[in-house]
Amino acid sequence: MSDWNYTNLWRTNYEAREAGAWGASMLASTGVQLLTGMPMTPYLITMGVQAGFALSALPRAIRVYRAKKSLLGAPLTFTSVSDIAEIVEDNPDSFYYGQAFQWRQQHGQHAFELQARDMAAVLGKKGLRDPNVKGSRWIHGLGMSEEEMCLRPAGMRDIHTLVTGTTGAGKTRLYDIAIAQCILRKEAVIVIDPKGDKGLAETCRRTCELMNEGERFKYFHPAFPDDSIRLSLTRNYGRATELASRVAVLMASESGDPFQAFAMMALNNVIQAMLIIGELPSLLSLRRTLEGDIPGLTIRVVTAYGRKIRGEKIFDAAIEQACASAKVKSPEDKAKVLRKLYYADLIHDAPNSDLEGLLTMLEHERAHFSKMIAGLLPILVMLTAGRMSDLLSPAHTVDGTDAYQDFSDMNTVINGKQVLYMGLDSLSDPMVGSALGSLALADLASTAGEIYNHRFPVPVNIFVDEAAEVINDQLIQLLNKGRGAGINLFIATQTIADFKARMGDESKAMQVLANANNIISLRVLDTDTQEFIAKKLPMTRYKYVMRTQGNSAGEGGVITGGNQGERLMEEEGELFPSALLGNLPDLEYLAIFAGGDVRKGRLPILNFQSK
Repeated sequence: MSDWNYTNLWRTNYEAREAGAWGASMLASTGVQLLTGMPMTPYLITMGVQAGFALSALPRAIRVYRAKKSLLGAPLTFTSVSDIAEIVEDNPDSFYYGQAFQWRQQHGQHAFELQARDMAAVLGKKGLRDPNVKGSRWIHGLGMSEEEMCLRPAGMRDIHTLVTGTTGAGKTRLYDIAIAQCILRKEAVIVIDPKGDKGLAETCRRTCELMNEGERFKYFHPAFPDDSIRLSLTRNYGRATELASRVAVLMASESGDPFQAFAMMALNNVIQAMLIIGELPSLLSLRRTLEGDIPGLTIRVVTAYGRKIRGEKIFDAAIEQACASAKVKSPEDKAKVLRKLYYADLIHDAPNSDLEGLLTMLEHERAHFSKMIAGLLPILVMLTAGRMSDLLSPAHTVDGTDAYQDFSDMNTVINGKQVLYMGLDSLSDPMVGSALGSLALADLASTAGEIYNHRFPVPVNIFVDEAAEVINDQLIQLLNKGRGAGINLFIATQTIADFKARMGDESKAMQVLANANNIISLRVLDTDTQEFIAKKLPMTRYKYVMRTQGNSAGEGGVITGGNQGERLMEEEGELFPSALLGNLPDLEYLAIFAGGDVRKGRLPILNFQSK
């Protein structure tokens, strides 16, 4: 097509009028022929010419008609797990994102032209204002004739996906479609849901049941302890320091805060000491020790260590003699005796720096120690109060002997290709919900590191809804380096400002955004978020007709002249106008996939009715 060709589809359908006029002319000619008995040859020639002009105008008329009719968009559509299963079976190397078309310059051109006209005149009152529709269906209508299944390479999930959208725009429905596919692919799925959406939990459960694999589904929700599994978020670690930083980071503090540093040191000393005697730390055991059982832990650890080095009978006798000489009256007195025994005897033959860290804490003045960990204990108390203690601190040991058999951890979920739904109940208790989410992400980061170092990676799909509620440094690490461990992250937020507010640092917030190579935006009202998405798209140039007119008068006003003209002009504009992101109807999205693939799509609603 020539660069000078330009047709505005939203004007009056003159081609239809032209075709109608030629059709009327053909009827008139036929009437004249019948009434006057004119020769047949002129009549046929006349009819042929008129039909030619009518047929020439008809395709152009149909094009304008269809373009306007498509602006009404499409009604909501529904799909079932059986439908999704067929898509997965037919397209094993692809991932399904609903129905979509590729948004190109021509669609931007049509949107540019349409916004410059009276919408009511083009769409009609019904098309302009449908009380059952939020937003403007005409946006998707611009490419309705090109719509097809939106399939993207399944392997591209490991470069992570950011989903933005205001409340009710359809983020959960997008997660329904994506989660169902991952379960059907027999991949591990972990859903971290701060608000505890029942729909997401049902999607996980019912998809597993429809596959006759109900045992894959694991449910965790602090508000429903009787229905929840017990979940250890401290069982997986590479080094003990990981556990200490995992818990200490929950303290609200500035970078380099001495209180946080001291709390991490205290946690590390306690954890290292527990590991010496074969106790895997839990949130409850850490709380009990820091609240006042450091002497008790010291007694257990030094006794076990001394027996290992000197033998049980010899060291027990040494303890008994030392306690008798010191006239021990309390556990704290006995702990101090054992500390002296270590430095007087054991350190010369078998020094242990991990044990010495605990003994140093025993020497610390109690009141000052309590002040230094004052920011840590409230977090541990919240995470171990009431039934939370049973849910998050199942008793277990290094050799795997468990007091409760119905507990799980992230490593078990991943290895068993299970489906874990974690509701955090952030609406009722935002502090505990945020802490739970941060701990879970930290545990996942540690597990990903272990997979990266020692195992062949398999797909692990992590869905984080309202991600700003739980975002932490470990989530950034997963985004940066999780690909090598098979991690596929889907993170959803309402606005990018949520990340900035949560992190307290714009550069860290941009780290999250920069590591999501696929962006799916549903309706977004925040202008900063709209601008962020628009900047991911290239600029383009749009055509328009500029009309000019003028007049002039000669000397004395006797001779006058005038002119009127049209010019085909161009101006630079956004490929997808950012303001339109605020007008998208529910379940419609603009996707920017890696490699510059821009799609305008819409999502079906997943139901669980069989075909």
